[in-house]
Amino acid sequence: MAQSPESQTATDQEGISHRVAQRAANRKLATSNPKPDAQGLVELACECVRSDCDRLVKVPLDVYTRILEADHYLLQAGHHAFARYRTIVSVGLMRIEERA
Repeated sequence: MAQSPESQTATDQEGISHRVAQRAANRKLATSNPKPDAQGLVELACECVRSDCDRLVKVPLDVYTRILEADHYLLQAGHHAFARYRTIVSVGLMRIEERA
C-alpha cells in the first residue's frame, strides 16, 4: 500500500530531524575529547534518515572530523548499501560510506 504524499512528507521530516539530532549528538561527543578504544576508534551514532535507526559506528576521531568538514554524513553500511554511496573507511566488518 502506497503512502499518501502528506504521510511521506511527514516521514521525510522525521528522518531529517533524526539525522540532525544524531549529527548534533555526535558532534558534541567528538568535541568533548572522547577516549578511543584500543584500536583508536570512538563509537558514534549512524547519521541516516531512518528514524528507527539506532546503529552505532566505530570510527577514528580524525576521520569523523574530516567527515564533518566535508559536510558528509556518518553512515553505517548495511541498510545504506546503495549505488550512490561509496566506502571511504573499512574497519573489520564496519564500513564508513559517503555519498558519491
